[in-house]
Amino acid sequence: MVVPVRWTWWFEDDAVGRREVPATVGIVVCAVLVSVAFKPAHPAIVMLAAALSVSVMVFGLLGDWSRWPADWRKALPLVQMVAVALLDVGTGTASPNFDTLALLPVVSLAVRPGRSAVVLSLVGFAFILLVPVVVDIGREYAVLRACVTFLIIAPLVVGVHLVVDMAVGQAKQLAAARDALAVAAQEVRDSRDTLASILASATEQGFLATDAQGVIVSVNTGAEKVFGRSAADLLGRPVTELVAADQVEGGTGSVGRLLLGEAADGGTEVGEWDVLLPDGTRRYLEIVVTPRPPLAGTAPELPPGYLFVATDVTGRHEEQNAQDEFIGLVSHELRTPLASILGYVDLLRLEEGRLDAEQQRYLDVVERSAHRLQTLVDDLLTSAQMAAGADLLRPEDVDVVTVVQGIVESQRPAAEAAGVSVLVDGDVTVPLVSDAQRLAQVVDNLVSNAVKYSSRGGHVQVTVTAEADVSGARRAHIRVSDEGRGIAADELEHVTERFYRTRATRQLRVRGVGLGLSLVQRIVDTHGGTMTLSSEPGVGTQVDVLLPDLPRSGEARPDAAS
Repeated sequence: MVVPVRWTWWFEDDAVGRREVPATVGIVVCAVLVSVAFKPAHPAIVMLAAALSVSVMVFGLLGDWSRWPADWRKALPLVQMVAVALLDVGTGTASPNFDTLALLPVVSLAVRPGRSAVVLSLVGFAFILLVPVVVDIGREYAVLRACVTFLIIAPLVVGVHLVVDMAVGQAKQLAAARDALAVAAQEVRDSRDTLASILASATEQGFLATDAQGVIVSVNTGAEKVFGRSAADLLGRPVTELVAADQVEGGTGSVGRLLLGEAADGGTEVGEWDVLLPDGTRRYLEIVVTPRPPLAGTAPELPPGYLFVATDVTGRHEEQNAQDEFIGLVSHELRTPLASILGYVDLLRLEEGRLDAEQQRYLDVVERSAHRLQTLVDDLLTSAQMAAGADLLRPEDVDVVTVVQGIVESQRPAAEAAGVSVLVDGDVTVPLVSDAQRLAQVVDNLVSNAVKYSSRGGHVQVTVTAEADVSGARRAHIRVSDEGRGIAADELEHVTERFYRTRATRQLRVRGVGLGLSLVQRIVDTHGGTMTLSSEPGVGTQVDVLLPDLPRSGEARPDAAS
């Protein structure tokens, strides 16, 4: 079989023939020196040793080791050891001359991976040392010399094997770490390319990256469109220059505290900006602000700061304003005929003696319907006015218990008709600085909802207690709980949105427009209080409202009815 010559094998990491070069050169040089300078006892054996060593090297260089088992490679240093032994025997001297030369193939084999390599190297070395004893070439103390030499060289061979084995293991770990790092680096590059592509194509949302002082350091195409400025005009500009001055008061560094909100403490802030574009156009933007860690390895690198994501909600804002204006207009227009209806109902009440029982029943229906419509109109008008930013609260000393009891009494006919009992308990009196009319709207909406969504035979519990916050300031706690249908978890966060109605409400065709809880939330927020809802479908709903004292003011506040 003709083995093709492949000189490139010489340069491969595990070139088998290259490992045998030092031993072959040493054996051949020693054989030549012995033959020329001395008269060997067995010249043929000396030449055989040299020929055998050269054959091993050539075979190692030309052999296709990629197709052969890896253990075959260990045979080459063993053959080199045989060549050393033959050289020693062929010389025939009375003292050992080639023990040191034997280290070359011994170490070459010992550095191979696996325990078998070091065992074979030690066995081969022992063979070289004991050959003179076996062939009896007349050396004195041959066995003693062999033992001493073996005890000296064996630890060295084992140590070399362990060091090389450890180095190979570390090299493999480094290679694995390098490969993993290369894969991770490629994934990061792919992710950045993908993110850059997404940001470039997101033309409806503006992305502004700022440093910790609020200076814009990176923008996307959408930011140019949303803010009506070029990237060159935005970069290097403080983000505070893009919004109205009243939105940036109270700074954190150069970034307005009102802009950052919870983002300044590591959270997420969602707000709305009123922005005046360079061409004089006014836009309303919904802004999400989050902290942004530093980004290294980019061109240029981005320092830590904040990320502002802006969405143009001008159309929605204008639609909401138009809706509020329409609601306010309709509410005002409805108040006049409602006042006339209720006025004539009062006049008819003066003539009760002239009305029979059926007519009296008709009059009761008219009055209840008119009052229900009046409540809806008041809620609509209050909602529109608060959405427009009107301050409708008029601070005065009120007894929350009295207000609650009055509302419960007004709701009692509707509750009795629905077969629902309404109970009031708690403290006897709960004083508070509040607005009696707005407080009544809060309680009326909560109680009417509880009655409306309770099953026949159900109970509604209204509890009013006086409490104090952590600073000792007084506040009123109003709790309304029912045993009704409850609200699904995925809808609970939406029930305070204007005109939102739950799926169960729509399916059962429960009357209402979905305004009550949104109005309650607005009044409670304006009052400086909190409202908490908890509900479980099939079990019921509980609403807790905490209201602090309103600050007293000598300034007159606008009446919600005006």
